[in-house]
Amino acid sequence: MIHRRIVMPENTILMPDARTQLQRFTPTDGAIAMIADQYMPLVIQGPDDSVGFKAVHSARMVVKGHRVEVEKVRKELKADALRYGQAVDAEARRITGMLEPIETHLAAEENAHEAAKEAIRNAARLKAEAEARAAADAEAARLKAEHDAEVERLRIEREKLDTERKAMEAERAKIEAAAAAERARQKAEQDKIDAERRIVEAEQKQLAEIEAARLLAIEKERIRKEAAEKAQIETEARIAREAAEKKAADEAKAAIAEAARIRELSLRPDREKLLAVMAAVVAIEIPAVSSNAKQAARQVQAVLVGAASKIEAIVEGM
Repeated sequence: MIHRRIVMPENTILMPDARTQLQRFTPTDGAIAMIADQYMPLVIQGPDDSVGFKAVHSARMVVKGHRVEVEKVRKELKADALRYGQAVDAEARRITGMLEPIETHLAAEENAHEAAKEAIRNAARLKAEAEARAAADAEAARLKAEHDAEVERLRIEREKLDTERKAMEAERAKIEAAAAAERARQKAEQDKIDAERRIVEAEQKQLAEIEAARLLAIEKERIRKEAAEKAQIETEARIAREAAEKKAADEAKAAIAEAARIRELSLRPDREKLLAVMAAVVAIEIPAVSSNAKQAARQVQAVLVGAASKIEAIVEGM
């Protein structure tokens, strides 16, 4: 086991068992010396040295863990008393002062490694951007040359088309003038034909109106006669229908009355029998009962009276 030497100021006042409490700080001086011997030689050989980077990072995490543990113990021990805390702080600062150069060295190595990698990435990005701009400029120059050539070709083609268009317009004007003269001649002939046609149509219209008036008068007379004949026929039919309906109604009433009379005669014996039942119900006498049964006797009497009334109503409805 490696023992640690605790260096304290001469005027430091320790609480009882303070020296034992300070033994809680780790690592010991000897362990820190071993850590320094092991980790301080670590370096990263350029931005592509991932193995070296991992070793430096792992070592820094170990040293950081020790430093964090020292800080944790310092806070725990300092909580006991102020003067004891001063001693704890002094020891912690001493050990931290020994650890910080190691951690600073390792962190610097990590930062240098990341900076080198970032520089390589920036250089590659700048190179790619420059190549892209050069390619874009070349493409823009090619497109401009093609555009200028196309503009010139279109100008020549447009001038050729303008010449052909003017020649075609002159020819079209000549053809339109001849067509206008022909249309004027045809219109004059058509106007003469239309005037003659209108005269014939007017005469035909007058004759048609005269004929239509004659046919209308004939049709009106025919309708009048048909209406008179139809009215006479309908009147005669209505009189005959009303007479037939009256006769049928009279016969129906007579038939209903006869059927009622026959039914009355056929049901008379049955009515008399049922009325005899009603009389028998009415004739039933309630025997004398004790005072405790008078209420029941009255209820029985009411039932008999009600039954007689219902029998009578049934018989009347037959």
